[in-house]
Amino acid sequence: MNRLLYWSTMAFLAACVAGCGKDAEDVAKANAATATAPDLGEIVRAGASALAQKDVAAAEDAVAKALELKPESAEAWLLAGQAACMKQDYERARACFASIIKEKSLPNALRAKAYAGKGTVEYLQHDVDAARISFFQARRLDFKNEAALYYLGLIYRDVYRFYEAAEEHLRMFARMSRPDDPRAKKVNYEIVPELRRTLASIAAARPGAGSGKPAEAAALIQEAQALEAKSQLTAAKKKYAAAYTADPLSYEASLGYARMLRRTDKSKEGVRKAILAYRAAIDQKPAVQKNYLEVARLARENQLWAQAVEIMNRAVAHDPKNKEALDQLIGALIKAGNTKLASAWAEYRKDLGR
Repeated sequence: MNRLLYWSTMAFLAACVAGCGKDAEDVAKANAATATAPDLGEIVRAGASALAQKDVAAAEDAVAKALELKPESAEAWLLAGQAACMKQDYERARACFASIIKEKSLPNALRAKAYAGKGTVEYLQHDVDAARISFFQARRLDFKNEAALYYLGLIYRDVYRFYEAAEEHLRMFARMSRPDDPRAKKVNYEIVPELRRTLASIAAARPGAGSGKPAEAAALIQEAQALEAKSQLTAAKKKYAAAYTADPLSYEASLGYARMLRRTDKSKEGVRKAILAYRAAIDQKPAVQKNYLEVARLARENQLWAQAVEIMNRAVAHDPKNKEALDQLIGALIKAGNTKLASAWAEYRKDLGR
């Protein structure tokens, strides 16, 4: 695209040099022709409006005019990719978006839209792992990219069942959108309330959730912490276990029990229980990254690579810029045999820097 811009500029300069000796009448005619020529911005806006109305034919007509007028225009190629996507010409859409993504000299917001377009194509082709990375790239360049927020929310709701992450992204999408955006209205008044009902239902269905004894659990946790401070880990584990039984929704009880199991019970059953307790703690506070890292290390130590991948997928859903979490995810994917996806994540990780 830069090469196209270069040759277009040189042609313009050559035309200027050739016209320097012409009289005022010729210059006036040239200026009049320029004044009546279509404006690229107007053409692109017309194409975008046509896409909003799902008028693919009008959008493609705008694309043709824009590219004829300025074939090196990144905005025109972005519109071309969006039109191709709506037409389900996914191969062309990918090529158009790729031509923008590779040009790192372009504005971040524009490249973010191209990444979002690429992610949309991948989402529509059911390649949600690749789509998620593309949407992360879009948000890396433009944190407020609406398409990335919207589709990440749908992916977390419908594919991964990370309902807290889904609500987080969809609520942010609604805040970033225009008040009259029909999708924003649907998110605010239908999707987010339904997600909250789902989360409440999941919490209520947990064993012992309806008969929890938080006061009893709190007293047991204090005893466990005192024993832990004295390095009486086995006794502390028993107290945390009792607290966890008394109140299965206690974050401190589940996390304390998980950590004591990890330190005192290396058996297969002990590892299984520890992972379950860690998951219970994560369910209570899904944004706390250190818990994901701890349980991922436990899974890695026991070569439970598929579980490590699942755990770290949830971690990066809440913090896609956590480099340690990404390193853990990439390592687990390699060990699980998914080198292609690991490479895609590694490329994103590289773009974040050290």
